Amino acid sequence: MLMPVPELTPPETTTTRDWSELPVDVLSVVFAKLGAAEILMGAGIVCSSWLHAAKLPHLWRCVDIPQVVRNDAVCCAMAKVAVDRSDERLEVFKAMYFVDDELLKYIGHRSPGLKSLCLDSCSMVSNTGLTQLMAMTPLLEDLVLRGGLDLSDEFDDPLVIPTMHQLRQIALGSLYISRKTLTKFVDSCPHLELLDASECVAVDVVDDALRAKCARIKTLKLPSYSSATDAMATLDQLYYLADDDDEDWSELPLDALSVVFANLHAVDLLMGAGRLCSSWLNAAKLPHLWRCIDMQWRITMS
Repeated sequence: MLMPVPELTPPETTTTRDWSELPVDVLSVVFAKLGAAEILMGAGIVCSSWLHAAKLPHLWRCVDIPQVVRNDAVCCAMAKVAVDRSDERLEVFKAMYFVDDELLKYIGHRSPGLKSLCLDSCSMVSNTGLTQLMAMTPLLEDLVLRGGLDLSDEFDDPLVIPTMHQLRQIALGSLYISRKTLTKFVDSCPHLELLDASECVAVDVVDDALRAKCARIKTLKLPSYSSATDAMATLDQLYYLADDDDEDWSELPLDALSVVFANLHAVDLLMGAGRLCSSWLNAAKLPHLWRCIDMQWRITMS
């Protein structure tokens, strides 16, 4: 006679876990893998224990904040929180678009050990604001400026560069720049090892006197006075069109967009012009635009 098989009751399992109980050292390791924006807008506000871990100063030695929202004031506020959390230990600051003079001043007052600054397309930064920051950060070693500024010395806001004994690398791109400004950089940075202004537009000819001053620089890439002018003019036209609120520039014909995009770099297409609207995105996917891919600026800025 067969005996009935007793029903087996599965052991009780815990399907949920209280992640707020993770130790601070574990959270610190996890947060170190995240960017400033991810911590400020996500992981760091999950609960009080995670917020506590997100305030550890060593997490904020390097702050890289892209424009995560279309509100400059919000991005600036986030950057200030990040600077405050660094507790004057900030060494690297990278940002795109939203930075202004007031934020640079805030950083300068609270970051005496700043070693690397990268500003990409920060049109609200003036030469005066940059001058003031450089005066407050004598330990600066790397400076990357791409777009936004005008270093041509043709206006009433000239760049004044204090003596920067620690500055080793300067990379400049998509800027108008004068021989006078380049000379200022070379004269004020006696230990400069890299000067890359190859993607800038020189408003005057780089003469033999400047080249002689640059002879001590190990890696030197000076701007071309003639070859880059047309490309920059195209960029200016594109930005002018984008600022015109009375026209629907999404209706530009594909062949016209193709000509404009052919004068832009891969990074400009991927992160800027190619994302404006669906028609511009379609134009940015034309195969002939990608026969030559130069991601040099992203390498320099990383």
